[in-house]
Amino acid sequence: MDPGSFKTFDDGYFKLVAKRRALFQSDAAMLDDVETKAYVEKSLTAGSTFLKDFGESMVRMGRIGVLTGQAGEIRKVCYQIN
Repeated sequence: MDPGSFKTFDDGYFKLVAKRRALFQSDAAMLDDVETKAYVEKSLTAGSTFLKDFGESMVRMGRIGVLTGQAGEIRKVCYQIN
């Protein structure tokens, strides 16, 4: 999502977010919260933990159970709740 590093996965997108040039409103909103704004600013420093944090988040998301049968549903229009 970062035009400057579209062939790599890195924390470059946070540079755009910090400049208020995020692609998504949800990303731009990170600057409205003290905690997430601090994380965005930290991601711009040499001691950034972005890649480690991202990896840990992916592992946690992988543990989320899939809802099947009557317990889950597939959205007919992805941006709307059925």
